[in-house]
Amino acid sequence: MQKTISGGIYQQLFRNKNFLALWIGQMVSFLGDYFEFLAIPIMLQQLTGSTLMIGLWLISTSIPMLVFGPVAGVFVDRWDRKRTMLASDLIRGILVLFCLLVRSSDQVWIFYVIGFLVSCASRFFFPARNAALPLIVTNEDQLLPANGLMQIIQTVGMLAGPALAGVMIGLWGAPVAFIFHSGAYLFSASAILLMKIPHTTPGNLQLGVVWNDLKEGIRFLFSSRVLIGVIACLAVMMLGLGAINVLWVPYLMKTFGVGAAGIGMVDSAMGLGMVVGGASLTWLSNRLKPPILGGMGIAVIGVMICGMGLAPVYNLILGMAFIAGLFLVPFNSVLATVMQLAVPDIKRGRVSGAMDAITTAASIVSMGVASWAADLLGFRLIYLICGGLMILAGLLGVRLLQDGEVQEMNPSEAA
Repeated sequence: MQKTISGGIYQQLFRNKNFLALWIGQMVSFLGDYFEFLAIPIMLQQLTGSTLMIGLWLISTSIPMLVFGPVAGVFVDRWDRKRTMLASDLIRGILVLFCLLVRSSDQVWIFYVIGFLVSCASRFFFPARNAALPLIVTNEDQLLPANGLMQIIQTVGMLAGPALAGVMIGLWGAPVAFIFHSGAYLFSASAILLMKIPHTTPGNLQLGVVWNDLKEGIRFLFSSRVLIGVIACLAVMMLGLGAINVLWVPYLMKTFGVGAAGIGMVDSAMGLGMVVGGASLTWLSNRLKPPILGGMGIAVIGVMICGMGLAPVYNLILGMAFIAGLFLVPFNSVLATVMQLAVPDIKRGRVSGAMDAITTAASIVSMGVASWAADLLGFRLIYLICGGLMILAGLLGVRLLQDGEVQEMNPSEAA
């Protein structure tokens, strides 16, 4: 069922102290993420000159999603969500400081180890955050706008983070990014301390219970037509997007000769598009059904990726990054809301973890192939292939995400 979103809903969300604390904390955290996402690929390119090394770093951060994601989701369903998020932020804030030790090509292994460990901690944070959101935003009419606002904080991070990081890295070097990122995690932990999140989960963590919960989460995931549609859409999308995550830094540096500031501007252009797209979410959601809104967003992003692969000049890349950003917030908000409404609270962690594992497998395949094939096929051809896969994912989204199939339930309802 399609619901009309009014501006008053956003006012109500910002009067929700728990949501506001989470929102501000995550905004700063994502800002720090983009500092690191820019710094490490640049350092790897400068120290090793190898696209493969960038791909291996991204794979090292993705493996925990595949291996530990489903298991972490089971624990999240039985742990206190607030304590889980708090511990994850503190651990990640300490770990990223070890990246300051990297000074030469024979030390880049530190990036892979830290990337793996930080990703392991994140596997507990994000399912806990996604499961906690419907507990602090209890009005279902506010859930899609809340997810939209959570997407906008990623937008702010992408808008300000890469541009600011590019300038700071150019002035003081990449290590400043790791100091900032550590501080961002600690700020997020401080914000979470201010929150009150209902503890609705049981505490029994015997091995048999964990195993049964894991199987139940996977079984539930594949018992829903809506969730199967989300999986299919995301898996095909990540087959395209994973490769772009590997190639964008070397593509811009080698093809257009841009440095850290120029690379940051591309991310910032996309972030600006996300701000506009997020501001348009109310208008769009009142006129388009979720399957159309989500699927169309992915398809347009695919068209822009194809365009980037054909772009003769750098300025066109900026324009297409902006257009792609316009559609990132709507499609991400739709998919997150569909999942949250289709899954009862007690199963959200394990279902989210299983879904992450499946989509991460597709991303790892894409990143691995792109790392190997970049020199063989060239950057531009791979961009065209990946854009085509994104367009296909968008068409699947329109076809498979049937809004009427979503079982709308109270967020605290158990199966």
